[in-house]
Amino acid sequence: MPPTAPRPLPPRTLARTLLTAVLAAAALILPAPAEAAADPDFTLYDNTEYASATIGGASVVSNFVPNRVCTPLVENGGLPGEDEWKSIVQSYNRNTDGPLVLDCESLYLTSTSTAADHYARLLQLQSWAREVAPDQVIGWYGLLNNTISANYGYYRDLIAANPDTAFFPSLYSYSANETNWNSTLTADIAKATAVDAQVPLLPYIWPQYHGGSSPASLDYTFVPAAQWSVQLATIRELGLPGAVVWGGWPISQTCDDACQAEVPTAGWLAATRSFLDELAHPRTDLALGATATASSVNVTGREAPKAVDGDPTTRWGSTYADPQWITIDLGGPYDISGVRLMWETAYGSSYAVQVSDDGSTWTTAHSTTSGAGGVERIDDLAATGRYVRLYGTTRGTSYGYSLWSFEVYGTAAP
Repeated sequence: MPPTAPRPLPPRTLARTLLTAVLAAAALILPAPAEAAADPDFTLYDNTEYASATIGGASVVSNFVPNRVCTPLVENGGLPGEDEWKSIVQSYNRNTDGPLVLDCESLYLTSTSTAADHYARLLQLQSWAREVAPDQVIGWYGLLNNTISANYGYYRDLIAANPDTAFFPSLYSYSANETNWNSTLTADIAKATAVDAQVPLLPYIWPQYHGGSSPASLDYTFVPAAQWSVQLATIRELGLPGAVVWGGWPISQTCDDACQAEVPTAGWLAATRSFLDELAHPRTDLALGATATASSVNVTGREAPKAVDGDPTTRWGSTYADPQWITIDLGGPYDISGVRLMWETAYGSSYAVQVSDDGSTWTTAHSTTSGAGGVERIDDLAATGRYVRLYGTTRGTSYGYSLWSFEVYGTAAP
């Protein structure tokens, strides 16, 4: 497997990671992990076709044979000729360091009556593709989402015939409310575990809202940077080995001239590059598993320790009033260099990051009146203390303040 291919986690590690996410989503109480959940080996794959900008950086270009090419070739029970299919695969396989993803949606395993036929044709197409790309990860786009449990055996047989593979489910946004997105991610994780827990899960994500969104005015508009940054962080911190960014293909249907003009300065692009910078410069989270207290909790299960438990599916949430605060006790004095705030929809537009030696007298190390939510990195702190506090003075929504995670960076004070 080439070094830039999806990193297969050891079977027990992947199974434990996936199970942890599923149980957390079911609101079961889990012990805080001993290590930071973020994985520095996470790979972001670029499957975008925007004409005006590319992600660049440390992202890896992936390859995609589209459904619009495959489906006409398999209509009425047919298959393309071997040479024809291999030529098609070769033409789309532009970066042999990235995975090769095949999309043939009319052959999904959604029915028991057609499963045997669809499986046979998927197997043949997969086998021919493997001959074209003998050393790459090869997988099926959307097949995980569209395989019913009665047909898991067929999917497992496809994997057995092509062990250097990954799951590539679609994980797109249909509203500004992340509840549905989170539910889809949880379902993908559960299904991947049920089919084969040893196969890496690399969801396809899209920085535009999918067609059919609610409200309809969102269709194909760009997902706000705050929402997008939380999606990237959630996938990474759940322990998945990577994700694939889709977009702009075919350009005429999903990103017109006005859309293309917006891409270079779009918030999602800057957020993606910031995310890649985080991957390139991993840091130790001093707050992980530390003692945390807060001014208030809006409902049971959203206590302050949920912001420092290393689980991106749990969070602290305050009551719906200003001001509010959450305090982290680091257990000793540290030179604090930065913090990272992963906000839920309920974020702070005005807040301060404060440091204290005794938990009573506070010094403001950073303040803002233009907080935007999402994932906010504050890397210019220069303060020393045992306690770090986020003190919110103005809410960005009608709700309270809510953090999926509150990370603190620095070194032990001399």
